[in-house]
Amino acid sequence: MSLLLVPVAELPRERLENFGPQALSLAELLAILLRTGDRERNVLEAASYLLKEFGSLQGLARTSFHEFLKIGGLGKAKAASLVAALELAKRLHGGEKAAEESEKGETPRSCMARWSVTLAAESREFIVAVFADSRNRVIMDEKISWGGLDGAVLDMKFLLRKAIRLDASGVLLLHNHPDGSVNASVEDRLLTAHVERKLEALGIDFLGHYIAAGGVFSEVRPNAPDRGGIS
Repeated sequence: MSLLLVPVAELPRERLENFGPQALSLAELLAILLRTGDRERNVLEAASYLLKEFGSLQGLARTSFHEFLKIGGLGKAKAASLVAALELAKRLHGGEKAAEESEKGETPRSCMARWSVTLAAESREFIVAVFADSRNRVIMDEKISWGGLDGAVLDMKFLLRKAIRLDASGVLLLHNHPDGSVNASVEDRLLTAHVERKLEALGIDFLGHYIAAGGVFSEVRPNAPDRGGIS
C-alpha cells in the first residue's frame, strides 16, 4: 500500500513525535533511518524487507556497510545511516566510559561487560584477553583468537608472551558462544584450569575465564558439573 494512503498521524515520524520511540515497531524505526523507499517498495516495506532478509535486529547488527550495499535500493547514504545507528546502540549498551572514568582507568570486569555486548552479535567465536596491572586496572584488551561457529583455539604461547611483555599482574579471558548459551563445556573447563596453571607458574594472577552470550556473561568454573555447553 502506498504511504500516500496512510493517515499522516500513522506515519512513523508522526507516531514517534506523538507517542515516543518506544511505541514504534522495529520496521517503523528502521523506516525513519531509511527515510525513503525504493522503486519497488515504500519505506515501511523496505524496512520490513530488511528485517526479513537479516532475520532480526541482531542479524542487522552483524551486517557490514558493504553487505548493506548489496541490498537492492540501499545506497551509500542509507547504508551509512544504518551502520552508524547500530554502532551507536552497541556502544551505548556496551557501557562507554565517561571521560572522568577513562582517566582513572577501566577495571577488568567493566571491560568484560563491554566486550560481552560487543560480541553479542557475532556469528563466530572469539577469545578476548584482558591484561591488568597491580591496581586491577586494564592495561590492554584485545581479540587474540577467533574461529567458527563451534569454537576458537587459544594460542597459549602468544597469551603468555603478551602478558610478560606488558608486565601484567593479572589476565582475564572471555569467549563468546554464538549459539546464545552461557553454559560451559568440558573443554571450556579444561582450558580454564590449564590457563590458570600456566599463569600461576609465571606469578601472574588468573582473573577468571568467562563465557559471553546475548550481552551477558557467566564464569567458567573448572570443577562445576557439565551442563552441555559448547566451547
